[in-house]
Amino acid sequence: MTERTQGAFARPGVSPTNDLADLADGFARAWESRPDERHERWFTFADHPIRIRVAGAGLAGDVFRAFSHLEREPDGSAPALTVDLWDEGETGVGVEGVAPSGDLNDHGETYASDDGFVVVTARPQTRTALHRVERRLIGWVADHGRLTQYELGRPLHSELMLWHKDRGVQAIHAGLVARDGQGVLFGGPGGSGKSTTALTCLKAGFEYMADDYVALEARPDGAYDGHSLFCSTHLEPDHLQKFPYLRPHAIPGRLPREDKSLVLLSDVLPNGLSRKARIRAVALPRVVDAERPSVRPATTIEALLRLAPSSLILLPYAGVAAGEFEKLSTFLENIPKYWLELGRSMDEIPDRIGEILERHT
Repeated sequence: MTERTQGAFARPGVSPTNDLADLADGFARAWESRPDERHERWFTFADHPIRIRVAGAGLAGDVFRAFSHLEREPDGSAPALTVDLWDEGETGVGVEGVAPSGDLNDHGETYASDDGFVVVTARPQTRTALHRVERRLIGWVADHGRLTQYELGRPLHSELMLWHKDRGVQAIHAGLVARDGQGVLFGGPGGSGKSTTALTCLKAGFEYMADDYVALEARPDGAYDGHSLFCSTHLEPDHLQKFPYLRPHAIPGRLPREDKSLVLLSDVLPNGLSRKARIRAVALPRVVDAERPSVRPATTIEALLRLAPSSLILLPYAGVAAGEFEKLSTFLENIPKYWLELGRSMDEIPDRIGEILERHT
């Protein structure tokens, strides 16, 4: 990480710190020049108040939709993070030297100032700068109509992961459902059954936090809370067929690699979504050749092997990942763990999760 960068998305001779200043100026001009396009809402991320301002009605709709289950009323509290975004297509305001890339398949790049305080994330249609000390995130979007399916379902994904890390909250690749605020966390790689388990439980009346990303927070008393990040789920075509009530809400991908359908669950079962839960146990779903789902104890090592590989790559660059493995290990050492072996009968999955909760609440 250096102050001057040479990547394809870098602006020649412009440091990350100056990138931040230019983006801040761009947002200010868009916000002032287009009062008809101003939109502001407040949200709760990991118990912290967050203010998001967006210049551009279409972009505001896309961003707010993914966080709608986390919305709150402003109460006079100072925001723990301010997010300012604008759409160049809607406002007519750009930034010199910043232009969209025609190749939406490019994953973009992330680079930081020498002190690590300013982190710039550049993608084909977006550019953001996060000041980790001042707790402000500013972003430019070329055209919200060309955002990828992933960006619609998980806006500001890597930026928010880093902000949570700076608050002592670890983002992990997992699902989470709860009953009366008492939750079971699901760990495993893609295709292991996290989404099947979470969505089946949601339909059965459980509170739903996530099927893919959870913000994990250690409490002073040794307990752990899991916080919701997004209200989205991504489902493969055959998987979507198992949940017919979701099919009318499916948003297809725009790129060859986006072979799943996006569903924003706030459009389907908004009353079933929740912000956080106290984690009482971990379940490790896996598909087995059996008629009915079953539960059996799992070890810490087994849980680490299911959770760690995909969780430890979530932060935007390796230099900020120090200590994450140790935190995850400590969590798993101190919580009950189970294999959740998924048979052909999906209807009984909520019963098994309910049984786990009964043992530990």
